[in-house]
Amino acid sequence: MEIQKNKRYKKSWDEEMKELFQQLRQQQAYYPDLNMSHLKPSKTPHVLEPLRLREPRLFRIWDISQKFLFMVNSMLIANPLDFNSPEVWMAVLPNNALDPRKQPIFMSLTDGSHTLSCTSSSEGQPQLHLVERNIMELYNQNQKFLDFSFYSKMDGSSETCSFESAQFPGWFISTSSEPNKPINLGQKGGTGITLFYFETSERKEKVELVITRII
Repeated sequence: MEIQKNKRYKKSWDEEMKELFQQLRQQQAYYPDLNMSHLKPSKTPHVLEPLRLREPRLFRIWDISQKFLFMVNSMLIANPLDFNSPEVWMAVLPNNALDPRKQPIFMSLTDGSHTLSCTSSSEGQPQLHLVERNIMELYNQNQKFLDFSFYSKMDGSSETCSFESAQFPGWFISTSSEPNKPINLGQKGGTGITLFYFETSERKEKVELVITRII
C-alpha cells in the first residue's frame, strides 16, 4: 500500500496579489443615454466602484535560507524555525493610491498596530523600522504613504517574491545571511537576502487531501 499526497496548487505571489487587488473593485455596466438603454451599444462602457477590505490578508513569510520572522525586544528578527517561540505572520493590505500594476502593499504585525516603514539614517542610508501606526488607518486614508509602501512581485521563481521600498527604489526588505539579526533594507547583489517564500493563512488552515492507492 502506498500513500500519496495530492498537493493543492499553490498560487504565485503575483496571482495572490491579483486576487487581492481584484477584491477592491467591481465593474458595473451602464448606458450614458437612458433613453437608449434598451439597445446594446457596440462598446459597453464601464465604471469602477471602489470597495473596501474589512481586514488584512495574513501571510507567513520566510527567506530562501529558511529563516523565519520572530519578535525580539520590539524588533523583527530572522531566525531558523524555533517551535518554542511563536513566529510572526504579516498582515498585508493594498495601497490604492499607487500604481496597482506594481502591486503596492502595506505590511504590519497581525494585530495591525505596528507597520513596516522605510526611513533614512543621518548618513542617508535607507533603513527599515517597525513603527506604531495602524495598517487599517493607512489603508483607509487612500494616500500615497511612500514610506509605508512596498512594491511586491514574484521574483526568482514562481514560489518566491520580493518587496521593494516605494520610498527608496532599488532597496528591498532583506535579511542577514547570519541568524538572529533584524530584518532591514538591502540591494540585490549585496550581502543580504531579498527573496522570500510565503504561505497564506488560508493555505495553512486547509488540510491536504491524502489519497490511498493500493498497488
